[in-house]
Amino acid sequence: KEFDLLQKLYGLYNAVMSKIDGYYKILWTCLDIEKINTELLDLQNRCRKLPKALKEWQAFLNLKTTIDNFSESCPLLEMMANKSMNRRHWDRIASLTGHNFEVDSVTFTLCNIMEAPLLTYKDDIEDICISAVKEKDIEAKLSQVKELWSGQTLRLMTFKNRGELILKGTETTEILTILEDSLMVLGSLLSNRYCAFYKAEIQEWVSKLSTASETIELWIIVQNLWIYLEAVFVGGDIAKDLPQEAKRFQDIDISWIRVMKRAKKVPNVVECCVDDPTLGQVLSDLQKQLELCQKSLTGYLEKKRLLFPRFFFVSDPALLEILGQASDSHTIQSHLLGVFDNVNEAEFDRAEYDKILTVISQEGERLPLDSPVMAQGPVELWLGELLQQQQASLHSVIRSSDWEINDEDFDLLTFLDNYQAQ
Repeated sequence: KEFDLLQKLYGLYNAVMSKIDGYYKILWTCLDIEKINTELLDLQNRCRKLPKALKEWQAFLNLKTTIDNFSESCPLLEMMANKSMNRRHWDRIASLTGHNFEVDSVTFTLCNIMEAPLLTYKDDIEDICISAVKEKDIEAKLSQVKELWSGQTLRLMTFKNRGELILKGTETTEILTILEDSLMVLGSLLSNRYCAFYKAEIQEWVSKLSTASETIELWIIVQNLWIYLEAVFVGGDIAKDLPQEAKRFQDIDISWIRVMKRAKKVPNVVECCVDDPTLGQVLSDLQKQLELCQKSLTGYLEKKRLLFPRFFFVSDPALLEILGQASDSHTIQSHLLGVFDNVNEAEFDRAEYDKILTVISQEGERLPLDSPVMAQGPVELWLGELLQQQQASLHSVIRSSDWEINDEDFDLLTFLDNYQAQ
């Protein structure tokens, strides 16, 4: 009876030892943990099914311990076999266990790993393996950010007939949105407790993308100012009234063209904004210079408004257009309704280009001026004269109509035909 029991026990014992010895010889690169787990589960079941009488024998206890220990090592081995494990992680395990692992060797087997006291340092080794997986995720996300910004370029568009001198609005706004998203991703990576190995590189990219974002935001501010003032100081009449500011704008214009030429030459967003450390300073200086021009222009417009107060009801862009085209008196036509309540059109003398003879309402009623107005010199002065002549001419019409109404031969139909309803 005992021999029969011994046969069962030692038959399984030999099978287990043979199987585990076979595992030790498996090359680390060929390890199939899933298969080993299945086989160990089968051996554990067979061990459990042995008769009760054997379960206090030392040989049985040794057998159970051997299976359990190997089985307990399997989850750890599975984690260690993960593709995310790099040389640095193995070096940390080697430092922890005091056992050297030649993982890169073609003859490295499971035996070389099982010789190390893995279960003694189980929790620490698990933490190293988990950190390897987490670092792999961090590396993948960081690579995605780097890949994304290797292909993001600044898009330029043609300004008037002067060449590609401005950033495209929609595309540039989109770049700022993507920059914000990438900085959020990098921020979450930095707050990850496993980021230590990549921390310096992540911080470097945070610095690069923050600089790019700040630079582009400043760039757009400068661009808007430049476009606004370019219309005033390049080819307009206002430049003649503000020669010092016009000269300042010429210098700004040269610097702006230089900045945009470089953007065309180095279109990659990060390279363009980060590789040239002077770009941010150049844009900052341009902003200050443009703001000085704008301040002078605001003062100039204020003076014009004080001379002709109706300009206070005209927007800056419209007033700039009026003043910028002042040398041609006929350009005032499109702005008359913005200055006067119901003057839709001014009728000029056919012989004398600048002589205004009549004003016409939106309804087509004509009011001949008592004295023609010469639309020459500063626009705010002759518009003031036009206003006075309108009022004086309207008074003349009212006076005449009053006389006619009080005339004994008053005829209503004739009256309505002869006088403006206004």
